[in-house]
Amino acid sequence: MKRMIISVTGTPGTGKTTFSRELAKRLGAHLLDLNRFVTSLGIYELDAEGTKVVDLRKMKSEFRKFVRKTRRNLVVDGLLSHFLPSTLITHVIVLRTHPRVLEKRLRKRGFKGKKLEDNLESEALDIVLWEAVNIHGEDKVYEIDTTRKSLKKSVSDFLMALKGKKDLRPGKISWLEEYFLKER
Repeated sequence: MKRMIISVTGTPGTGKTTFSRELAKRLGAHLLDLNRFVTSLGIYELDAEGTKVVDLRKMKSEFRKFVRKTRRNLVVDGLLSHFLPSTLITHVIVLRTHPRVLEKRLRKRGFKGKKLEDNLESEALDIVLWEAVNIHGEDKVYEIDTTRKSLKKSVSDFLMALKGKKDLRPGKISWLEEYFLKER
């Protein structure tokens, strides 16, 4: 079987880290926390709000070096993981969560104001999914709704999709109309 390098991405609060840990465990794969990786290399700057702005070119370059050093299957956990080189990434998992549920999770994390609204709109507008498909193509991208699904079920669904037994092709999840036309 070909070596797998799996990107797990999604709007903050969709469950990337817990999903990635469980997937890596089930696959016996190495887990790379992309945020820690970027931080340890210092390849970012802070904007006016104190948010990390990552140098994507350097991130890709350093990731290539990292991949050359390991032969194991790899699960990459991080919001920016879908920006990693398409030539290296074999699968991209975009985790999705209904904006109403996501709002509760993000508020618990201290998100508010513009940062909260930007993330909810990003989820409603499928921004991360669109970026992933644009970079990697539909065949590599899997979309999983984690709103009311257990961690084990979400991971099992992906593993079934790998075997061709579950359809997780992108474009089946949409909260656009509900998000913008109904009051939250």
